[in-house]
Amino acid sequence: MMGEMEHKGMPRPNPDAAPLWAWARWVDSKGRAHTRPDRRYSGFRNQYDGLELLHLRVDENRVLCTDFDQYHCVINRWPCAPLDAGTWPPAEYDRWLDEHWDDPPDAKAVQYRRNAIVGPKRLPDRWIQACLWTITPHDVADIRPACGKPDTIGNHG
Repeated sequence: MMGEMEHKGMPRPNPDAAPLWAWARWVDSKGRAHTRPDRRYSGFRNQYDGLELLHLRVDENRVLCTDFDQYHCVINRWPCAPLDAGTWPPAEYDRWLDEHWDDPPDAKAVQYRRNAIVGPKRLPDRWIQACLWTITPHDVADIRPACGKPDTIGNHG
């Protein structure tokens, strides 16, 4: 990921920096895409109590967006099929994987750039993760409890 961020023209701010990860597009249980998670979603219950959800607005030149489902291919060094491969018949997808399983690392890097990195202006209705190097106070649009109703006593304004 860090190499891809640098390849995109987002140099690491210092040698010890690690990228931050955020959702750029969240998909609910019915497959509908949203720009922020539904905090009432049952999958969040009791997992994020006491944590806060930051809503960020960040210039697209500071963000590398990747398809969440495709990213596991990168992590596991698998070939990374085109985004529309999920619509292919299973036999066609299996054939593509067999043909590309032993691709050299440089070929897999090209597949990753072509099939996992998603331009912010063309976000598909999929889980999209955003990686960036820094968050500034100017980037923070809203802060709310990750789950449940907003705290009215300690309002974060």
